[in-house]
Amino acid sequence: MTNERLWNRFVRLTPYSWRLGLCAAVVLCSGTGCSSLMTRNANTLLIPSSEYGATWESPVAQYARVRHVPPDTVASEAPPEQSPETVETVIARAIGVGEQTEEARKIFAAAERMYQDAQGVREAAGHDEKELRRAGNLFVKASKQYLEAAGHWEDSALEEDALFMASEGYYAVEYYARVSELYRKLLKNHEHTRHLVTIQRNRFAIAQMWLQADKQREQGFWAFNLTDESMPFNNRFDKAMAILRSIRDDDPTSDIADDATMLMAHSYLQINKPDKAHEALTDLVKLFPGSEHQFIAHTLLLQTKIVLYRGPEYSGVYLDEGEKLIRAIRRQFPDKAPQESDKWDKFAKEIRYLKAEREWWVAKFYERKEEVGAARVYYREIAQNYYDTPFADRAFARLNELKHRPAKPNQPIQWLVDLFPDDDPVKPLIATSPDSVIR
Repeated sequence: MTNERLWNRFVRLTPYSWRLGLCAAVVLCSGTGCSSLMTRNANTLLIPSSEYGATWESPVAQYARVRHVPPDTVASEAPPEQSPETVETVIARAIGVGEQTEEARKIFAAAERMYQDAQGVREAAGHDEKELRRAGNLFVKASKQYLEAAGHWEDSALEEDALFMASEGYYAVEYYARVSELYRKLLKNHEHTRHLVTIQRNRFAIAQMWLQADKQREQGFWAFNLTDESMPFNNRFDKAMAILRSIRDDDPTSDIADDATMLMAHSYLQINKPDKAHEALTDLVKLFPGSEHQFIAHTLLLQTKIVLYRGPEYSGVYLDEGEKLIRAIRRQFPDKAPQESDKWDKFAKEIRYLKAEREWWVAKFYERKEEVGAARVYYREIAQNYYDTPFADRAFARLNELKHRPAKPNQPIQWLVDLFPDDDPVKPLIATSPDSVIR
């Protein structure tokens, strides 16, 4: 009765359409189309359905399936970690014992034999192009073997010699770009190498050759070299300058450090960069007082100072330095200064003219602002100190014309200026008397 009463109540409270939809849902869920609502036992949940190709294997079956696979191809196995070097290994490499060092010695010895063979082939070749080409190939192979030996024993004397000999092999076949890179690496790893003299002279020759080639045909940053091994990849001029700068910085006491600095200054002047040339010449004058280039460096430095002066609207520091430099030249080079006396007199007159012109421009500036008092100061300076210039007579004339004019312009609205207080000195916040001072 209870179930019948509940059914009758359900029929009275729900519409017919709802009851029809509910019956349809029950029929669909009870069929095979909605397997997600079907009851599953424990075995069904543990074993994946084969509906999508899934299968279940026991642990024993899984082991039987993968036991023949090599360990390095098993996905779950991590790669073995490299064991860190022990103290014994580091000490052994430092003192030159062990497998790596022995291998380095063997490769270095083989490279030495090949390098000597290349020299012998070249000496016997004469003008035979085929034999010369064969010698070049031997030099290249020897250089590669030297580099291999250097890689087996880093931070050692053998690495130092191997890098140097590799660069010598490439230098023999005119692979100057590779030579420059090897020299840079060698000087980085072995700053006080015993091959420094040879390295610096070869680097200087390479820089000279690159600058000469760039003078004939300029190579910019976007002009790429893909065929000529003797030239850098791009930007030939800047890389030659970098080599010269490195020669001066790596070994400033060498015989060619001043030559490298002088070549830098001369090259910058040729491409119309007086500011860079001025910097290099200043370094040469100050850092290499005993150089044979001192006289020509002083002369070029004086010319660059005059060129760098930009006119009366700008600072006159270069003109003042130029006058001091002329006096220094006459004092430091008494044997050469008399022969060039006319040249120094010409430079001195030019500098005095430019300084007088600058004073004249300042005087006219104040005169345009009707600051007559300040203008008279500069006109008087020109008349007294630059009497040997054309501006002296003009300055005297302007002084006579301005002598009756007021030093400052008349204030057109003086009554408005009087309304504002004068600029009195700042008074202290707390007045003190002599008696209150602590003695």
